[in-house]
Amino acid sequence: MRVSFIGNTPDDQHCLPVSFMMIIKAFDPSFTMSVDEWSEIAGFEEGKGTWANGSLVWLKNNGYDVKHIAPFDYERFVEKQGDYLIEYVGPVVGQWQIDHTNMDVEVERVKKLLAESTIIEKRIPTQDDIRHYLDSGYLLRAHVNSNKLNGKENYVGHAVVLFNYDEGGVYIHDPGLPPLENRYLAWDLFESAWADPNEDNKELDAVKKL
Repeated sequence: MRVSFIGNTPDDQHCLPVSFMMIIKAFDPSFTMSVDEWSEIAGFEEGKGTWANGSLVWLKNNGYDVKHIAPFDYERFVEKQGDYLIEYVGPVVGQWQIDHTNMDVEVERVKKLLAESTIIEKRIPTQDDIRHYLDSGYLLRAHVNSNKLNGKENYVGHAVVLFNYDEGGVYIHDPGLPPLENRYLAWDLFESAWADPNEDNKELDAVKKL
């Protein structure tokens, strides 16, 4: 399957919306929403990180099979919000997520996601999941620490598209910045960025047109 590349916008704030746009356009070349139009559906807000919840619900309601694999406890997040983020990934990453989340709005999106009971698989995703879903015709969106991926210190949440793999690693479209099309990552490097700050931070979205 050909996956056309879409780079991040110059403000470096649209990695998740454009990641889902790449996936949708691969399955539906007639998809014509602009980045701004799709970002509104995805839940983009200036200066905030964009969660996957709005995109996943839209995909489920528009003819896609969608799986969101992560050990994240969404019910507990609705109950405890920022306190749960710190409990889940620790104070540094948790505070980064709090600072980059419109908490009240995201809680409402999570409630809609929870209502779609077939989407969430509450467990840690693995390389075997990547292989299985890619072999089954899905495309994948993973959450990674961009700094870890690029040999830098500290944490910046980032979204990339996985579209192929081999024994040594995985092929991704990295929207950037800088935008890197057909980027190849050895499994060890991908894992270090995917599992940062710990295994519980892993999440993986598998998407396929029905």
